[in-house]
Amino acid sequence: WTGIVLLAESSENSIEPNYKVNRKRELLNATQQYLLLFSIAVLAVLAGIANNTFTTVVPTVPIVLTALHLLGAYISYLLVQKQLHIHSSYADKICSLFKQQDCNNILESKAAKLWDVFGWSEIGLGYFLANLIILISLPHLIPYLAIINILALPYSFWSVWYQKFKAKQWCVLCLIVQVLLWLIFAVNLGFGCIQLPDFNTTSLIHGLIIACIFGTIILGINILIPNLSKGMLISYLKQEINSIKADEAVFRAMLKKRPAIETNKDDSIILFGNPDAKLQISILTNPFCNPCALMHKRVEKLLKDTENKIGIQYILSSFALELDFANKYLIAVYLGKDTAASWQIYSEWFEKGKDLKEEFFKALNLNMENPAIEAEFQKHAAWREKSKLSATPTILVNGYPLPNNYKIEDLRYFTEFNMNVK
Repeated sequence: WTGIVLLAESSENSIEPNYKVNRKRELLNATQQYLLLFSIAVLAVLAGIANNTFTTVVPTVPIVLTALHLLGAYISYLLVQKQLHIHSSYADKICSLFKQQDCNNILESKAAKLWDVFGWSEIGLGYFLANLIILISLPHLIPYLAIINILALPYSFWSVWYQKFKAKQWCVLCLIVQVLLWLIFAVNLGFGCIQLPDFNTTSLIHGLIIACIFGTIILGINILIPNLSKGMLISYLKQEINSIKADEAVFRAMLKKRPAIETNKDDSIILFGNPDAKLQISILTNPFCNPCALMHKRVEKLLKDTENKIGIQYILSSFALELDFANKYLIAVYLGKDTAASWQIYSEWFEKGKDLKEEFFKALNLNMENPAIEAEFQKHAAWREKSKLSATPTILVNGYPLPNNYKIEDLRYFTEFNMNVK
């Protein structure tokens, strides 16, 4: 140990970035999950009533079995989440019931998959879902489900043995599944649901129906899981790439791959944010360019996210001479209004002014006779001629073109960026 400790303390400004948006998304996701579970439970009850499942000779049997299978499906769903490394607070709480134990140690072992293809968590989820479908839609096949349950019981012995003696770790979620299998067996045994079917054409058809339901669901889940895994992998890779991109040394090296273009405050007086910030962004923009209008909105969000800690410089371009009037009007706006009012007018122009053209500026009472307008307009033209740039929007960071694998939103990481550090 080096003897150095890093202590973090909260302040009145301490808050998760984009907290409100993230919190709203989190609540929405939680609500969706609860509504899904509630809807499944209601559908199970309604379907049972419609099929007279709950008015049989032993009415409690389907209700208890449905409840047990719903719980089993949920626990198996949590296991699949753990298998995919999807964060679940409920799964984490259950897995931590035994101190110094982790469900992932079991789920990531070689024994967690059958023939290295089917994950036991996938099979468990498919088992409980298939049973639920049969319980709800084909209640007369309950005796068949009881036999399948008996065939599944030896797995529980192997699972407990493996966790105890091989892995020497306990997966609490896995143990709950084993307990549920035995509870289902106890219900079937106690209420006389265990019956050998007659071996005839009808029983063969029933067996084929059950096999198709189980096969379809388990195979469907097995096919779906790799796609979900790819999604998680993509998310992980994005985090890895973003962590690399956020490194100032990497960003500096990427910037310097292309030659710098001389840019300073004399080239354009249209400055927003902090003109003295270490990070200065120059944008060649065109008042009639739709991508430039979208870029303006993105810049607005960037300024908000960085609390105006960066500098933004607009250099105006044009598609044709007859459209130069917009550039001169926008220069006049900046010369005649304060910075906040100018930004608001620019935003309104990019939003709706392009279609109104000169009509948009009439109500602003601008002094178009000011000689400073033409002088500033010529500065912009001179810079375009000097830089040989014409594509809009073009973004320069401290004079260097923004690398292709960076977006302007990424610049929020570099508010204290120092170009001269070696």
